[in-house]
Amino acid sequence: MSRSLAAIFALLAMTLVLPAQDRPHVSLALPSGIASENAQIEYFLTGPFGGYGGFVNPEKEKTSYDIDPFVEGRAAKNVKIIAYLPGCEISTLDLTFSGVTVERTLDCYPSGQVLFRGQVLQSSATMMPNGEIEVVYLADWSFKFFGIMDGPVTTFHLGKVRPDTEGNFEIMLPDLYQQSRLRDGELEFIFRDIKTGNIIAFLKPEDAAPNSPNWLAVQASYPIVRLVAENQQQQTRQ
Repeated sequence: MSRSLAAIFALLAMTLVLPAQDRPHVSLALPSGIASENAQIEYFLTGPFGGYGGFVNPEKEKTSYDIDPFVEGRAAKNVKIIAYLPGCEISTLDLTFSGVTVERTLDCYPSGQVLFRGQVLQSSATMMPNGEIEVVYLADWSFKFFGIMDGPVTTFHLGKVRPDTEGNFEIMLPDLYQQSRLRDGELEFIFRDIKTGNIIAFLKPEDAAPNSPNWLAVQASYPIVRLVAENQQQQTRQ
């Protein structure tokens, strides 16, 4: 065996036994002014193990996040990342991993905002005083970007708002329509108990067709959207 091959095998052996925090990894530096606990980052690894998806656990007072590109000791060859930093456009990275640490900075290109006005039609589910609406973005385009055919859709939590006693609410949302790729997605409205976080009901546009999904297509602007409560067990894509 040549010295070069021996060195490669030795390096591989060391990589396999190193603790995860000491192995080569992908490091994503956050731009200044971004609260790290609000960062939402999902990724998909491909390599000799096939494919593996995951997400970064948000923490306070972080300047960067690391992704471990190993699955059962085997290194990924490709790492694809979708990152949402509130106030910034959703960004993507497509990285080749060759066994050494990769460092990248997540740039922040300011995202426009759009005002969303809605009204929840009152029902036994939505009349509880401690309810709030969570708005979630379902990124259908993530399947094509990650190179997969099915599985859980990538989701990003855009904000929460409490309706008034008449069910009316307003919330500023990122202008997803300005990024053409993001138009291949929908908004989902989840009514939760503000104290426990438990789901009370899924909310659906009043004018949606019977048996249609709960979601509302991404639009350049929104009229006042009237929402009705679906049963908590209604199928969701989270």
